[in-house]
Amino acid sequence: MGPTLAYWLGNPILNPATMVFMGFVLGWRWTALRLAVGLLLVFGVAYLANRFVRPEDLPTLATHTPSAPADSAEDSVWIRWARALRQLVIGLVPEYVGIVLILGAARAWLFPAVTPGADGLLWTAGLAIAGTLFVIPTAGEIPIVQTLMVFGLGVGPAAALLTTLPPVSLPSLVMLGKAIPIRALAFITASVVALGLLSAALAVGLGF
Repeated sequence: MGPTLAYWLGNPILNPATMVFMGFVLGWRWTALRLAVGLLLVFGVAYLANRFVRPEDLPTLATHTPSAPADSAEDSVWIRWARALRQLVIGLVPEYVGIVLILGAARAWLFPAVTPGADGLLWTAGLAIAGTLFVIPTAGEIPIVQTLMVFGLGVGPAAALLTTLPPVSLPSLVMLGKAIPIRALAFITASVVALGLLSAALAVGLGF
């Protein structure tokens, strides 16, 4: 489970193309901060989350005993792949679309209007939680943070968003709840929020 969680978290937050894009748009200090916090999340939090997984929590693999020859159409890899894809589409797509629509309708409360002076602990904590729940495309956090800072968002809340938006979201947590124990997901969610607050403190302390 540990390597699985590390892959899931590392894919968005340590994406090399995203890091280069961030360096040119926001500056390389922001990229270094993202890299440091991302490494802590992937190698530290994923390892610790593995401790919340008991052996009985892991899914068991059913032994497949084909009743027909291995080279038959029924047992071909493409048929099995299509069958698995169909099950994923039926189970996950409606769930994903529904949650994204709900989050889209609630975006006015998750991301309130930013005005000059949008800074401080309440803004930082609120946006750290909102960033953890909201879903964005790859590298979408960069233009979001850049735009909000133009409208007056402080360095601390911006750093919190830059850390919490990529790795997890409410749709991903709900969908992975079928494969990963709730205890591990809850620990990861709380850790992402905490690392968002840590990022904010570092950005302010280092004078970003």
